[in-house]
Amino acid sequence: MKICSWNVRGLGGFENKKEVRKLIGDKQETKLGECNDYICDSLWGSSPHGYSFRPSVGVSGGLLVMWDTVEVEVWSSVSLDHALLIHGRLLKSEEEFYLFNIYAPCENNAKQL
Repeated sequence: MKICSWNVRGLGGFENKKEVRKLIGDKQETKLGECNDYICDSLWGSSPHGYSFRPSVGVSGGLLVMWDTVEVEVWSSVSLDHALLIHGRLLKSEEEFYLFNIYAPCENNAKQL
């Protein structure tokens, strides 16, 4: 299994999308306020894919997880304040997995235990 993650600020720009698309399928901090099929198609291309998205709030957060639906079956996706939780299985090996994509504020007063 290959997992690559990159914390990308400013994913809305065309040049950033072009560079990210060449490299990875899992993006962290996107700064996107909304995400739809068109945006994900522009990042992933024409091959089959799925995604889960948590919008940014102001300049904080915004999470996007994308996957190849030929390789991965996602059973559930949960969006929380600063996290995306993905539960599924790898189709070739039938291994079950949990993926946690977490983005927490940097300000001390915004952090919680």
